Amino acid sequence: MIRLGLYITLAIFLALCAVWFADNPGNLQLNWRGWEIRMSVAVFGLLIFLYTVSCWYLFKLYRWFRTDNPLASPKRMASRREKGLAELDLGWSALAIHDKAAALKHGRKAYSLLPADNGPARLLLQASGDKKYLAQLNDSPGSKMLAMTFRLKKELKADNSKNAHEILVEMQKSNPGNSWISQKLFDILTRLGKWAEATEELGKLVKAKAMDSGEYKRLSAVLCYRQALEADLAGQKKSARDFGEQALKKDLSFIPAALLLGRHHLAEGDKARARKIIENTWKVAPHPDLGQFFLKLEPLESPSEKFRRIQKFTGLNAEHPHSRHLLAKIALDTEHWAEAKQALDRLVKTDRASHETYHLLARLEMLQKQDEKASEAHMTSASNAPPDPMWQCAKCGTSRENYTATCPNCHSFGQIRWQEQL
Repeated sequence: MIRLGLYITLAIFLALCAVWFADNPGNLQLNWRGWEIRMSVAVFGLLIFLYTVSCWYLFKLYRWFRTDNPLASPKRMASRREKGLAELDLGWSALAIHDKAAALKHGRKAYSLLPADNGPARLLLQASGDKKYLAQLNDSPGSKMLAMTFRLKKELKADNSKNAHEILVEMQKSNPGNSWISQKLFDILTRLGKWAEATEELGKLVKAKAMDSGEYKRLSAVLCYRQALEADLAGQKKSARDFGEQALKKDLSFIPAALLLGRHHLAEGDKARARKIIENTWKVAPHPDLGQFFLKLEPLESPSEKFRRIQKFTGLNAEHPHSRHLLAKIALDTEHWAEAKQALDRLVKTDRASHETYHLLARLEMLQKQDEKASEAHMTSASNAPPDPMWQCAKCGTSRENYTATCPNCHSFGQIRWQEQL
């Protein structure tokens, strides 16, 4: 009832206004730059009314276009997405066969169809390396790790270990338990010579069960050995010995650590301790350098004493080829022909003869019998025999005469091993 009363009152008010305007029509005159417009007040009011209605309808049209835009209909958007995903698949397929031109072509089409999707940006980043796409992925929480991985590969390719280390530290903060990141960080820390931090990362790999205990002990031994070398160069002899002992404790077969520690004890006049270290390592991992070091322990002994000492030493691992080679060499030097022949024939009969075996047999024929024909026959056999063992990288297979903690070819740390142990 109240609303009806209000409508009646409004209608009466409008009627009174219309009567008043009819009795007082008035005129409106506008002058602007020589132009003159004349109209009645009623016409002016009508124009204002029409202008208001037009603005209201334009606003409604704008709202409809935003909410019910036929260009942004679900059907059309689904079609665009389907085409974009198809282009994305074609781009990845082209990149898989290293056709970067086709990958870029399909990637750009996918990028125009799926501007809000990071999939095309990932494809274009892999194909072109454009920093624009890298920045887009880096700003997205879901793709930030991918962007950092791309940056890491770029820094590693440029051999920039310092920047790679910073990226890996940032990646580890986001994923502290990831073993792949720990492995990469361990590799970079060894390149930078940060042995303490590398040891910490190695412990994380073991806790994550990403490495077996044997590999852990071997790598720990190599880390201790590297620290021993640096301490030795810095004149810190006690630290060098401590690290060397830790290396041998973790891996008794680690020949470089045994040699380093043996030299330290020999330099201090502790010949017995040096002999004990070399003997313990020889029991599990004979090596020619260990044999040469053992020979130098007694430089003033007589030939017969040398033969007896070496005979006892090689008996610690009597069947190993290095033991038989070392015994044969000393037997030849001290004219124990029968013992030399026996040591070498055992290797030939068991198919373990190498270059050195036949060279020693050739030398035996010349020294004992002066038989050049038999010596030449052994030298011919030496050319067909397996090569003598060397230090070899377990990853890339690079061989070298001397030990290095890091492979000079593939830069892997701790993978150089004596060939017989592979």
